[in-house]
Amino acid sequence: MKIGKKHLALIYTKVNIHSRVVPTQVHLRLMYMGKTEMISGTDFTKKRQKDDCKYEQDDVQKKKTKLVLKEERNISKNTIVNYLSFSDKKIENGNIKKEEVDESKIYLSKCSNKVRTIVTWNLNSITARYKNKEKWNDFMKFFNSINADVLCFQEVRLPAMNISEGKCKSNDVLRDRGKIKNTDQKSLIDYEVMNAILKNDFKNYNAYFSLANIKYSGQLVLVKKNIPLKSIRYNLSLDIDANIHHEEGRIILVEFEEFFLLSTYTPNNGFDKIKFERRRLFDEKLEKFVSFLKNKKSLIWTGDLNIAPEDIDLSHPAEFRKMKKGNVPKEFIGQPGCTDFERKNFRKIMTAGNLVDSYRYLNRGITNEGDITHAGKNAQTKHNINDNIYTWRCPFLIGKQCNKAMRIDHFIVSKNFLTRVEKVEIHGYGVSHNNFYGSDHCPVILRLNEAPRMEETAKAEETAKAEETAKAEETAKAEETAKTEETAKAEETAKAEETAKAEETAKTEETSKAEETGAIAT
Repeated sequence: MKIGKKHLALIYTKVNIHSRVVPTQVHLRLMYMGKTEMISGTDFTKKRQKDDCKYEQDDVQKKKTKLVLKEERNISKNTIVNYLSFSDKKIENGNIKKEEVDESKIYLSKCSNKVRTIVTWNLNSITARYKNKEKWNDFMKFFNSINADVLCFQEVRLPAMNISEGKCKSNDVLRDRGKIKNTDQKSLIDYEVMNAILKNDFKNYNAYFSLANIKYSGQLVLVKKNIPLKSIRYNLSLDIDANIHHEEGRIILVEFEEFFLLSTYTPNNGFDKIKFERRRLFDEKLEKFVSFLKNKKSLIWTGDLNIAPEDIDLSHPAEFRKMKKGNVPKEFIGQPGCTDFERKNFRKIMTAGNLVDSYRYLNRGITNEGDITHAGKNAQTKHNINDNIYTWRCPFLIGKQCNKAMRIDHFIVSKNFLTRVEKVEIHGYGVSHNNFYGSDHCPVILRLNEAPRMEETAKAEETAKAEETAKAEETAKAEETAKTEETAKAEETAKAEETAKAEETAKTEETSKAEETGAIAT
């Protein structure tokens, strides 16, 4: 059996504990470059990654070794994958019964220290999700099955560590936003829960927190320990230190060898002027930031972006687009996430960073039942509200709002990175919130492939540019039509007012004349 460019001599031992088989040690005897050594399964994995990467770069001739089992027999790739994994194995008739492995879901690379699968999820309080053991176990089963390299959590709702005394909500208190508060009984409970999660469920990942003052907002990015980072930043201001966090923990930028990964928990636009301004400032900074990054390397922007870019991303566009509270300017009318104001700013960010919505790019030509703007000749497939096409669903499971949904969690990528995107999958579906695991958002998965040829990249960029131009023309045409209709309406109103005024003037003159005539007669 061959793994990378080495052959193995493998001896497998097991211990039966409560009807489960646990691999106590996978001993591998390597005859490598004329040397023999014993290493554990874990150490071997690290060594294999390092050596495979190293020896691909030169022409060193390695001596082939023999695979010798305690009982000689033929083994398949699945056998080795299972021996080297930590998946549960059951005993049947005294033998090990190995679980079936879907190799399409396992990224087998000669250099496995590269990012190939990323998950983003707004879990709306990590401790609340963890307390529901059944749903948390379901999430972990899903997460482990896809073997994700990076996980971006938004809205973790953990308070930052105080490093000076003062009221918890005060901005005067110094905080370490990369650590969880544990200075009182209430925060200590969450601290210990989070430690248990990291120790038991994400022990193979490094954790990077960015937290707010209280149990509000905040993010956590988890990266596999074997994947090196080049840098990390917690703000959008290039003139301040990268380690100074956004005060609500809304920004984490991780730099890998091949690209930047930006995870944001974008502020909700809300229904009042204060929140409108907060969102405007955030989007304005983000626009400048991505403009700067585009000259450095490719970007993947993910997270809860709180924007449904088009009506196709809404389950009920006609209703969503009319929502408002009080008297607000026209551009702020609509459910937060789909107002003209937010969409205009989002388009500016996309243009500034030379970015494209990867999910929509891969699913172009698809419409949904409620969308009118995308229906027509180009609509090849039509989805319904129960399909996995929305990332947020109204948390109410009963009542008239229960089936409302939007796509507001995204993977936005540089246009020159499009050919690296293999698949974008929205994991949740259905009005009953399948695969939402207790949150009002569901996980979204991005899968990347190997670097493509230059001509493929150029073709993807050209296609994206053509689609963007067509969309811009369509938007401009719609705006022009609306403007024309508004002008016509204004002219009609002015004409009606003028006519009414003329009639009133004539009537007044006639009345005056009649009164004058009467006076003369008298």
